[in-house]
Parts: sequence; structure tokens; C-alpha cells
Amino acid sequence: MKNLIHAELLKLRTTRAFWAYIAAALAFVPVSIALSITTASDTAPLTSSEGLRGVISAASAGGLLVLLIGITMMAGEFRHNTATTTFLITPVRNRVIAAKVAAGTIVGLVLAAASSVLTVAVALPWLAARDIDVSLLSGDVGVPVLGAFIATGLAAAVGIGLGALMPNQTLAITVVVVWTSIVEALLVGFLPEVGRWLPTGAASALGGTVTAEGALLPFWGAALVLTGYALAIAAAGANLLTRKEIA
Repeated sequence: MKNLIHAELLKLRTTRAFWAYIAAALAFVPVSIALSITTASDTAPLTSSEGLRGVISAASAGGLLVLLIGITMMAGEFRHNTATTTFLITPVRNRVIAAKVAAGTIVGLVLAAASSVLTVAVALPWLAARDIDVSLLSGDVGVPVLGAFIATGLAAAVGIGLGALMPNQTLAITVVVVWTSIVEALLVGFLPEVGRWLPTGAASALGGTVTAEGALLPFWGAALVLTGYALAIAAAGANLLTRKEIA
């Protein structure tokens, strides 16, 4: 298994699209911070716990891109016609899925760490310039950062499962981007009683994002919901892949 994980990480490191995803994720961190600070409202001012967590939630900015990396790791095998070779070398397909999930999770955690450091480095001086003092040890920093690690780490497993369920990489990425950015975002905003139970709603709760309705799940409840989605989607993808005939 160790060799399989190393092989998956090597595939990622030698793919230009992977580095483009990483660069985009890190570039979005200061953008997210700027949006949170400049659009702070009276209902969640920057001096409040909700406002501060909304700013630090930028640490979760790479979640969607890690999900796309997961899709690429799995669906890319079919797009580039390497699936046959991969499964000939490792006939036990569940081992391949497990290695991909492990490698993707490592990438997610490393990206979450980089995003968290960048978030703190950008957000705290910016807030200090506005006479808002924030301690690194406060829950308003620690909770969103911990949530970023959980959400970003689980995103890879979700992406790999979706890549197995939808081996057409372009279709899978399109469906995911539309669903998370439009459909789920609307549900979280307008039907929070439904949206809070969906993956985007759970990830938002982990990241410390504030909604107008304030109806997201509590932190650990959101962690359990998102973990359940990740396990279910990854298991469904693995089950389909083990029964699928690959030419």
C-alpha cells in the first residue's frame, strides 16, 4: 500500500493541472479574506465572533479544488486510458481506491496547512490595522482552521468517489462545480433547513462561514455529516469500480 500511495503522489506531482489547482487554491485565500473584511455587515461585524470566523474561513478556500483534484485522480485514469494499466499492475481495485484516497487526503491536509498559514499571515495584520486584536489561540481562529483540515481532507475522498461514479472527467467536474457553486449555495442561502444537511452546508459550518439565517449545523455535527458523505460516496465509487468491466 505504501508504494501505491507514493505512486499516486508521484502522478500528482508530475501533472501540470495539479499545480494549477494548488496555485488557484492559495490565490483564492487573500481574495476570500478581502471579501469577508470589506463586506462585513452589521449582523456579523468584524469585532464579533461570527465576523472573525468568517474571515478565517478563508483557510477552507481550497476545499472545492481538492475535490476537483480527487475527481482528476480517478476519472483521469479513464480520460488518459491508463485505467487498464493501473488495474493490471494492481488487480485488487479496492487497494487502488484506498491508495488514491490516502494520497488525496495527504494533499488536502498539506494544502489546508498552507492555506491556514497564509490566512493567518494575511488576515491578522489586516485586522490589526483596523484595531481588531485577534489571538492565535482563540476559538475564532482555531475552530475555522481545524474545520479547514477536516473539510479539505475529506474533499479528496469525495472527489475520488465521484470520479469512480462518473468516469467522464469533464462531466464530473462540470456537475460538481454547478452543484456546489449554484445549487447547494442557493439551498444553503434560501432553504437553510435543507442546505445545512448537504455537503456544502456542512463544509461551510466547519469553515466558520456565517449565513444570514444562521442555521448551519454545529461544528461536530457538520464534521460527522461531511464524514458520512465522504465515506458513502467513496464506498459507492469503489463498489461500482470493482464490478465494472475495464477494457
